[in-house]
Order: sequence, then structure tokens, then C-alpha cells
Amino acid sequence: MFKQLAIFAGLGIITMNASAQAFEGKVKNGKTEEPALVMVYNYPQPIVENAFVAKFTDNQLTGSLNKDFRLYPNAVIPEISKSKLDYYFKIDPTAKEKTTVYMVMHGAGDIEGAELLGSRGKSFLENMAAEVKRSHNITNIRKQETLLVEEEEILASLQKEQKELEEKLAANKAKQEAQQKIVDSQKMMLNDLKAEIN
Repeated sequence: MFKQLAIFAGLGIITMNASAQAFEGKVKNGKTEEPALVMVYNYPQPIVENAFVAKFTDNQLTGSLNKDFRLYPNAVIPEISKSKLDYYFKIDPTAKEKTTVYMVMHGAGDIEGAELLGSRGKSFLENMAAEVKRSHNITNIRKQETLLVEEEEILASLQKEQKELEEKLAANKAKQEAQQKIVDSQKMMLNDLKAEIN
């Protein structure tokens, strides 16, 4: 059975400063609170979640969603530890453009670098800011690509409409020219008839 590592010195929630650093705090898990590393990202929850899922997919880690937590059991996150740990992530939208990520680590036995897990975990969460920004940029690129496709379709529709109108105008002009010949012929016939009675 896994028992929680004692990796946190003080468990009081430390307010984050302006440099967006990870800090030690607590997260509610069912009816109990657990010590966790906490990081606030200035992006919406789907952006942050995509970044974390992409990161773990790149590292070939398979997770599952368990209530409010993403669980990665027996996982190795090299930036934190080369030993297998159970990682729990809660990705919580705290405002429209802010998301709080809580990371809980469980393990047992001889954990490589156990005394550094807290600081490495904080560094991991802080370094994820670049991945979150990348996720945000990719999302914006996809939105822009979709918008561009829609605008290109509107332009293509207008160009098609113009072509159809130009074809109608060309057909109309040909009909006008043919009709003008008929009108000219009828005028000549009328003039000839008038000439006969004079």
C-alpha cells in the first residue's frame, strides 16, 4: 500500500507572488485535504488541461480521470524523480482566464531524490508554463485557421457568384447584339414601307 511521502515542510497555503511560482498548499480529495503543490496559470482550463495531457502523452504516460483528478499511477516524470510514483493532478478553473493546478505525489519504498521532490515538483509546474503558453498558441492557430477557411469559403462563393453574373452578362450582351440586329432589320423594313407610300 502506498503511503504519502512527507515532502512538504510547512503546509500553510503561501500566497503566490507576481512571478507566478508554484507553492505548497492543500487540495480537497473527497472529505479529506491532502498536501499538494499548486500553480496558477493565466489561461482557461481547457488550454491548461490540453498542455498537461500533451506533455504526458509525449512522455508515453497513460492516465485516467477519477472524479476531479487525473491519475497517472506508477509513472516516471524524469524532471521530478526517476522512481515510479503515483501522480494526481486536479486542474481547476478558478476564473474565466485562470486555472489552478494541484499536484499530489504518492509513493513508497526507496524514492530516488526524495528530499528534492518538493522543489523539483515546483520547478516542473513552473516549467509547464511554457507548455501551457504553447497550448494557448496552438489553440489560437487552430481558431485562426478555422476562421481563415470560413473567410476563404465566403470569398470563393463571392467569386463564383461574380463568375456566374459575368457569364449572364456575357450571354445578355450576346442576346442584346442579336436583338439589335432584329431591331435594325425591322427599322429598315418600316422605312422601306414608308418610302413606298410617299
